Amino acid sequence: MEKSFTVKHKGKFYYAGYLNSDKPILGLINRATWEAIDEEWEEIGDEKLKQKLISFCINHFDDYKPEL
Repeated sequence: MEKSFTVKHKGKFYYAGYLNSDKPILGLINRATWEAIDEEWEEIGDEKLKQKLISFCINHFDDYKPEL
């Protein structure tokens, strides 16, 4: 399962992604289940901010329900 989030926080955009599988896949090699980057596509160095963004995404994980 893969989900991507765009979060606006204090006027900046951040991107968080969740990737998990019950089978081995190349996309998970050397990658955590959750990943968060800033608007310059750089890894977020502030661990507290990173955890805040990921927690926000977890709380809203199932909010988007597209009609198929």
